[in-house]
Amino acid sequence: MNKLGFDVVRLRNSNADFPRHLLNIFAAYDIDCVIDVGANAGQYGKFLREIGFKGQIVSFEPVSSVFALLELECASDDKWSCHKLALGDFNETKTINVYKSTVFSSFLSANDYSKKIWQSLQDVTTESVKVVRLDEIFAKFVGELGSRNCMLKLDTQGYDKYAFEGARGCLKQVRAVQSELSLIPVYEGMVEVYEVLREFNNSGFFISGMYPVNRDLSLAVIEYDCVLVKPEGKIQPR
Repeated sequence: MNKLGFDVVRLRNSNADFPRHLLNIFAAYDIDCVIDVGANAGQYGKFLREIGFKGQIVSFEPVSSVFALLELECASDDKWSCHKLALGDFNETKTINVYKSTVFSSFLSANDYSKKIWQSLQDVTTESVKVVRLDEIFAKFVGELGSRNCMLKLDTQGYDKYAFEGARGCLKQVRAVQSELSLIPVYEGMVEVYEVLREFNNSGFFISGMYPVNRDLSLAVIEYDCVLVKPEGKIQPR
């Protein structure tokens, strides 16, 4: 192997790599369903299949243009369903900002800091979307699949706290959470990251891993993918 230019080293931390850590979570908590909130065009669901997750995926995406792409992405997968809805803490109709780069679409407005980093945030339209509480639709969209242990993935561009609030009535079935957290605010009026983490912690979820999503020119981390677990007796050190 050395002659071919490769070094072989012992893997000392199987949780250092984000995909491997997710697989460890799926195995340790017997995750049979991922609730994909803020699915965009299905990038996360496709990623789950690529790393080997074979359980149910239930995706939610409210923006019309990307929901059409999401439908196409999951059409051939009988364990992947999608719904044109946003999730929040109230059942209501809200106006969402749809940016040129649709992964940034949010109920909040991009601030000056993020507009300087991502030029696509200068170009925005709006759309009226339906918002529902997860705990009010859980039985219909997740419970009927027979899933017992879910992971709740949140990527709502500054709205994760509210989507989580709307899931309180079904958290018994949620064993892990993945949330995209902004250490540097990128939207106006964002809830501080520490308040969001406090909400997770107060509901019994503890940080299992944090993985940088992006950095600015100073190399400061802007956003993390934060994975949290609900131990429920799993307290022995690993």
